[in-house]
Amino acid sequence: MPDLLRLGRAILLLVLSWGLTACEAEPQRYEFSVQPVGGPRGWPVWVEELTFDHSWGSPAGNLNAGFEKRPPRSGAIVTLPHPMAAPASVQARWFSYRTQTFYEIDLALPETDELLRQWYREYPASRYLHYLVAGFSGEGEVLVWWRAWCRDCGSDRSQDFHAPIIESAIAEEVEGDPSTFRSQTERRVEEGVIPSPW
Repeated sequence: MPDLLRLGRAILLLVLSWGLTACEAEPQRYEFSVQPVGGPRGWPVWVEELTFDHSWGSPAGNLNAGFEKRPPRSGAIVTLPHPMAAPASVQARWFSYRTQTFYEIDLALPETDELLRQWYREYPASRYLHYLVAGFSGEGEVLVWWRAWCRDCGSDRSQDFHAPIIESAIAEEVEGDPSTFRSQTERRVEEGVIPSPW
C-alpha cells in the first residue's frame, strides 16, 4: 500500500508540474486593434501584405497619412476578432506611388510582454482602447508604436498613452511591376497629391 501511495503522489506531482509548465508556456493575450498608417502626406502607399509572426494578418491597403504624427495615427483601425498575444515580428510589402518602388520588411520586435502587462494595469481595457500602430512611409521607412486611447475622456486627450516600440527601420527595395498601379498613380498626379514620377 505505501508503494501505491507513493506512486499516486508521484503521478499527481507529475500532472501538476506538467499543468504549470503548460500554463507558463501559454502566452498572455491582449485585447487590441491594429492601426496601419502611411505617408507622410504627399507620400501615399499601398500596403499589399501586412502580417504578424508570419501567422496572422491585418488589412491595410491605401494609406496616405498618419506616419508624420507623433504618436502616429490615422482613421483606419482594424479590430481583431479575439485577444491576441503580443507579436514578436511584423512582415509587410508595400508600394510607394511617388517613387514607383516596392518595399518589403520582416522586422523582429523587442519583447514587450512585461511592458504590455504594465500598460494594461495603468491603462485598463475597461477604460482604454489599445492599438498596435504599424506605419509605412513612401520612402521605405517603418515604425511600430503602442497607443492607449481613453474612451470616456471626451476631447481631453491628455490621459491617452503612446510609446514607440520601433522608432524607425528601413525596408528593402524589392522587385515588382509598377504598371499594376499605373491608373492609381495617374489619379494621384491629376489630383495634385504627388508630382509625376515619370
